[in-house]
Amino acid sequence: MSSKPVPKSVLIVGAGIFGLSTALAIARRHPSTKVTIVDRLTPPVEDGTSVDTTRCIRTDYGDPVYAGLAEEAQKKIEQDPELSRFYFKQGMSFVVDGTLGPMLDLYRKNLAAIKARAAQGLGSDPIEMTSTEAVFQSIHGKTAQPVSDASLGRRKRWNAGYRNMDAAFIDAKECVRIYYERCLEQPSIVFRCCVPVERLAIAGSRATGVVLENGETLSADITLVAAGAWSNKLVYLDDLIVPSAIEVAWVKLTDEEAVKWKHMSITTNFDTGFNLFPPYRGEIKCLRRSAGYRHTVLIPHPEDPSKTIRTSLPRTTVTNPGDQIPLEAEKALRDNLREMMPQLADRPFDRTKLCWLSQTQSADFIVAPHPRLAGVHVATGGSAHAWKFLPIIGDLVMDSIEGKLDAKLAAKWAFGTKKTKEGNAPRVGGAAQELAHVVRSRL
Repeated sequence: MSSKPVPKSVLIVGAGIFGLSTALAIARRHPSTKVTIVDRLTPPVEDGTSVDTTRCIRTDYGDPVYAGLAEEAQKKIEQDPELSRFYFKQGMSFVVDGTLGPMLDLYRKNLAAIKARAAQGLGSDPIEMTSTEAVFQSIHGKTAQPVSDASLGRRKRWNAGYRNMDAAFIDAKECVRIYYERCLEQPSIVFRCCVPVERLAIAGSRATGVVLENGETLSADITLVAAGAWSNKLVYLDDLIVPSAIEVAWVKLTDEEAVKWKHMSITTNFDTGFNLFPPYRGEIKCLRRSAGYRHTVLIPHPEDPSKTIRTSLPRTTVTNPGDQIPLEAEKALRDNLREMMPQLADRPFDRTKLCWLSQTQSADFIVAPHPRLAGVHVATGGSAHAWKFLPIIGDLVMDSIEGKLDAKLAAKWAFGTKKTKEGNAPRVGGAAQELAHVVRSRL
């Protein structure tokens, strides 16, 4: 793969993980290149995928490529004096219900991979939990006993697992803020916030920049579309990416509860998709990597405005502040809490949201030049696991822009790759529901 000329100007649409990390990579690699970052809001963007109270930092990938990248990124986070202030290495437990199927296969594959890496001196041996009691006691202590099947009204689904003590959680919002502030310190980087991008500016078969909703045009040699779940508005991604949302909720804790569970690990179930985070700032976050929700809209074709397309685009609490998660989603979260955190199962949620994700079928990112429009590069498809690569993803995107990305990564992240195998960010199967059919409002 041959290197390409260094662009004199780069326009980045999206101030999330891909966008901010790439802007810093450009500024450090090519200080004379002018970088403009455009977003609907000022970072940390409130409804952006990358902005959250807590996120997982882990290397538990059956895919050695992602495992190696995750290990490199985690070391950089640990060595960063600012990021490491918001980093808590308390481990992560991965649990299954024991039913034969793809989730059990993926669980076994990941467990075997982490054992093999530990045997090579690359991390700790996993702590295996071979019973329902062991899983429950990993949170509540050695004498705690799980709730009964009768009280649940079903059989238990948290039945075996392993804990990787090398994993951690991190305050994602504060780390995005740090990267935003680092970008502000670079003389070659400027921000244009609070004016949404309407479309790409296209002349023939080349994009020359973007047109904002106020009619203003911003021009650049290269336009990087790093808009997460909003990317489908700007480039035609067909069915390569499905912007969909998963449910998230926060529960306030008493001081005693926060102390009791302070040192627990992140605990996640491959089969139910449920994730439970340790206490942080007086609350516990839980979510479910469900099949999720779509918000289907009719919009102009991104590359031919004379046509229209149907696609899913985010509907968030920024534009619809009264929205709360669908009733079915709340019931699923509470059902998992009833088994693993019964004290919290009926407690009111302090707040909820739908977290919008840019999902690819294989959970591989798309980092590649646009196949039809010169001057456009795409960095999207985070698929709920891109955050952990914050310290390194920008350099990899820049390698792609310069035509020197590692061949394995270039193939994995190619535009137009429709891999249907189960990927590296496990989620419950099935099709996303139409949000309009199930949305609830507090107002």
